[in-house]
Amino acid sequence: MNNSAFLPLAFLLNPFASFTSAFGPNGISNPVSGPSTGGGSTCISGDITLSINTPGIKLRYEAPQDQMAVTESFVELLQVDSTFATDVTAVGPSVISGDYDACLPSDPEILAQVKTVQLLTHGATLDHTYWDIAPGYSYVDVASAAGYATLSYDQLGVGKSDHPDPIQVVQATAQVAVTHALVGLLRNTELGGYRFDKVVGVGHSAGSTLTQGITTQYPQDFDAVILSGTSASAASVPLTMAAFNLINANTDPAPQFQHLPAGFLTQQSAVGIQFAFYRHPNFDEGAFRQQVAHKQTNTLGLLLTLGGIVAPSTKFTGPVDIVNGENDLVFCGGNCLYPTDQNSAALSIFYPAASEGSQTYIAAGAGHSIAAHKSGPDSFKHMIQFLRDNDL
Repeated sequence: MNNSAFLPLAFLLNPFASFTSAFGPNGISNPVSGPSTGGGSTCISGDITLSINTPGIKLRYEAPQDQMAVTESFVELLQVDSTFATDVTAVGPSVISGDYDACLPSDPEILAQVKTVQLLTHGATLDHTYWDIAPGYSYVDVASAAGYATLSYDQLGVGKSDHPDPIQVVQATAQVAVTHALVGLLRNTELGGYRFDKVVGVGHSAGSTLTQGITTQYPQDFDAVILSGTSASAASVPLTMAAFNLINANTDPAPQFQHLPAGFLTQQSAVGIQFAFYRHPNFDEGAFRQQVAHKQTNTLGLLLTLGGIVAPSTKFTGPVDIVNGENDLVFCGGNCLYPTDQNSAALSIFYPAASEGSQTYIAAGAGHSIAAHKSGPDSFKHMIQFLRDNDL
């Protein structure tokens, strides 16, 4: 099958002389310029097309058409002796074929020295706006001010990107293939007339899992990685799934979901989002409302295959930074320091060959959505300092 991934990209308008040549001869279609949500960057958004061809899994599962069927799928998936995942993935392999924001500093003196671009990969039920969620809580702006370019994007099946079959196509291997292709573009072509010497992978939650998967399969892709909202334990993920009370997105009143087929799922309420992602009263309520307003989709195709890309990145030798909220529920059960430091454990398990410049950081009082918590700016400062400490 041929499913192109239409991936919106955004570029800083000033002082680019031309952006039509970015990412190859076809350039960027439908370009639109405007400020970042945080207000510290000016970006150009547009579309590019990526073709991917990667192994997938033929799932013995059809998208549930009504809410009772959706709920029953998760009941069977999460029960204590569940064989659901094994049963639906037992058919065998298949082949999958198939709104970015890229921003640079607006200060010409800083821009002239930019050598490193950060590829920002959001988590499940989020989109690229996680990285630029609200004024004062924009990692994009902090990175720009520090002299870094950033490229954030909507994953396959999310936001303004293509929405192919949610079961058979929107799988973990497809997401890895898309991210790997983007790294290739950043390394081998010019972005708005600029070429970068270094590429850093920055992930959040499931985006960290995908970024870590890249370092396992393609250890030369990234010069360094920053992983947030992740650990070596998935013990609390079922609790998160239950809190989400996932529904077919096309039954949600949000207009952006009405065109989607069954199988694209979203959270039913803001309550479930707060329960899983936030720690009251330590978050910014405006940023929380932004996430609720921009809530996105997930698929069982991705959920059932994500574990298949998780393995120690034994050949990645660059520096690694692991950042978690102190009270992350999803991957730490609400306490990332119990029964031991979960950041240090994840670093040692997943990155045994990481360089001595590797670091970990606990965001005080933060839940899973680190960027939207009041300690978010401090987390951003740490991430930038990590890069500077490693001469990136």
